Amino acid sequence: MKSFSYVLPHNLDEANKAAKKPGALIKAAGIDVVDLLKERRIAPKALVNLLPLANELAGIAPEADGGLRIGALTTLTQLEESAAVGSEAFAAIRQAAESPATPQVRNRATVAGNLLQVTRCWYLRDAQLDCLHGKDGPACRAQTGENRYHSVMGYHDCVRVHPSNLAPAMLAFDAEYSTVLDGKTRRRKLTELFPAEPLAELDEDTLEPGEIVTALHLPAQPAGTGSSYCESREKLSFDWATTAAAVRLVIEGGTIKDASLVLGAVAPVPVPRPEAAALLIGKKPDDELFQEVATAAFSDAKPLSQNAFKVKVGKAIVREALHKASR
Repeated sequence: MKSFSYVLPHNLDEANKAAKKPGALIKAAGIDVVDLLKERRIAPKALVNLLPLANELAGIAPEADGGLRIGALTTLTQLEESAAVGSEAFAAIRQAAESPATPQVRNRATVAGNLLQVTRCWYLRDAQLDCLHGKDGPACRAQTGENRYHSVMGYHDCVRVHPSNLAPAMLAFDAEYSTVLDGKTRRRKLTELFPAEPLAELDEDTLEPGEIVTALHLPAQPAGTGSSYCESREKLSFDWATTAAAVRLVIEGGTIKDASLVLGAVAPVPVPRPEAAALLIGKKPDDELFQEVATAAFSDAKPLSQNAFKVKVGKAIVREALHKASR
C-alpha cells in the first residue's frame, strides 16, 4: 500500500479544502474505502476523515415542512432504530437500513456511505484485470465474461450494478440531498446524485471534487402511506442484493391514490419505474394487479448470458414489496 496523508478536519470548510486537492479521497466509516485500498484499486494521496464532524453531520431531526432530515454520518443502525422512521409510512427506509452486511458493519456504516458505494463488479475490484469503468481497459469484461450478478437493464457500455440498499428506498420517497462546497450549500433531488446516462467513463455519483454530502431529506407522508423494501440475495447475511425493489403506496378507502416503485441491483444506477407504478393508481390492491405491475417493471429488461434469473426473481421481489406495502 502506498503512503498517504490522513486529514482530520475541524469543520466542513477544512474538509472541503482538503478534499479538493488532487488525489484526495473523502471517507466516513471507510468500509468501502478499506476494501478498495486492500484490492489496490485506489491509491489516494490523502484521506479526509469526516468522522470528527459527526456532531454536525449525524442524527435525525424533523424539518419545518414535517419531513425528516437525516444527517449524512448517521449510521445504518441509528437509522433503523430511530422512532422517526418507525411508522408504516417509512417502513421501506427502516428495512433498507437493516438489510446490509452484518450488525457490526451497520454500527459503523453511514447513510451517505451506503449511497456512495463503488460497484462490487469483480472486474473493477481486481487490480490484475483491466476494466473500462476503472479507466484502464478497452472494454467491459462482464458483458462477455462472468456476469451472473450484473445489469439486466439501463446499461450502455458498462454492465455494473449499483450496490446501495438505501438508494431505491430513498428514491421511492422522492428524497433530496444536501451538499456543501466552497461554503455554498445546495439541495437537490436525490435522482441527481446518480448519472442520468451511466456510461463507463462516469463515476457512480455526480459529486464534484471536494463536494460533501451533508444530509438526506424525506418529505412528510400523507395518511394512508405504506412502504416496503425487499431484496433477493444468496446468503442471509453479509451479502449484496441480486435484485431489490422499494415501493411506496398511498391507499385511501381501499384504493391506491399514489404510488412509486424503484428497482435496485439490476442496473448501473437505481431505476425508478413510474410507468409501472402508474398502473396501480385508482385500483384496489390484489395479486393480479401486482403481477401486472411487476411484469411492466421488467418489460425492457435485456439480461446478459448468465443473469436471466434476475428478471424472474426481480418480478417476485416487486410483488412481495407491493403486498407488504399494501397491508
